[in-house]
Amino acid sequence: MLERVVAGDPEAATWLWETFSARLLRRLRRRYGDLDAEELLGDAYLFYLRDDAAILRRALDRIDPGRTTAARIESWLWDQACGLATNRRRSAAHQRVVPLLPRSRPAREAGPERRIVARDTVKQLDRCLESSGGRLYLYFKLRYVDGLRPAEIVQATGWSRKVTYKLKQSLDEAVDRCAEALGLEVR
Repeated sequence: MLERVVAGDPEAATWLWETFSARLLRRLRRRYGDLDAEELLGDAYLFYLRDDAAILRRALDRIDPGRTTAARIESWLWDQACGLATNRRRSAAHQRVVPLLPRSRPAREAGPERRIVARDTVKQLDRCLESSGGRLYLYFKLRYVDGLRPAEIVQATGWSRKVTYKLKQSLDEAVDRCAEALGLEVR
């Protein structure tokens, strides 16, 4: 069946998903509760199936076909998902938080006033990001206003996964620039 997956057979790819996804998803949820387990699992499968399943093909070439067991296949998928989770956690640890409140705000504003200031600050940040460029602003809106995941953005826009992740990095830099221009505190 794996040979059929490598050959690009959609039924075999479906078999791979249906056979292993439920158990792997449970394991990912238990181990990586702070991350989106479904997205991790989907990305792990995409990793094995992209580029005509070249990665899976190389893995199969290294072992005797008689030794390819269900446990070994699940282990390959698990290792890939764990690697993705580790990369995401490492990336998240390096991200800086940009508070959306001005530095010079009064010490204790009343509730409604604070909400108005925060809303105005968000609007200013939105306008600043809009001036950063159409594609970057579209990524911002799709990801943080509409709540789409990167894989959904790739599907909705037709951008490559690489372009989408580069836009994420560019957005971080644009938020830093906008925060500085607006006098917002960057931590």
